[in-house]
Amino acid sequence: MIIETTININIYTFYKLSMASMITRRSKRYIISSLLRRLSYDHDKIALSWVRVKYQMRDVQEHWRCLHLALTPDEYEFFIDLRKVCKQSLSRLINYAVEKYLDGLINRIKECTDNYQYRNYAFSRITIDGVVCLIHYWGIPTTFICRPIKS
Repeated sequence: MIIETTININIYTFYKLSMASMITRRSKRYIISSLLRRLSYDHDKIALSWVRVKYQMRDVQEHWRCLHLALTPDEYEFFIDLRKVCKQSLSRLINYAVEKYLDGLINRIKECTDNYQYRNYAFSRITIDGVVCLIHYWGIPTTFICRPIKS
């Protein structure tokens, strides 16, 4: 199953993604997915709580492009989670990741052929006293919480 969505990104970010796609011979979706996966390693530096979602800076209409993305379900869920944790729009996160990680990513893609990016991403669902708890793992935990902890 594929989940289709669209984002509006600045034309300069779109250009950089297009160039990276041509250089690496990977789709823009793959580049974006790789960038956001890389961003997730540093999410604690940009994660916020109790604030509204931040969006990209305003710009004239001619400086925006609509980008269609066809995502796998795990990518889609991961993007939603990243948006929630960082309290930023997906397009703003992509712009940030392009500026910060794109050059390093291009070099890594040239050297590595790993196609499965979310091997260390999991989540579990437990219910404690009628409260549904979702636990997201971005990495490999030493133990998974799968039942309430008794104190």
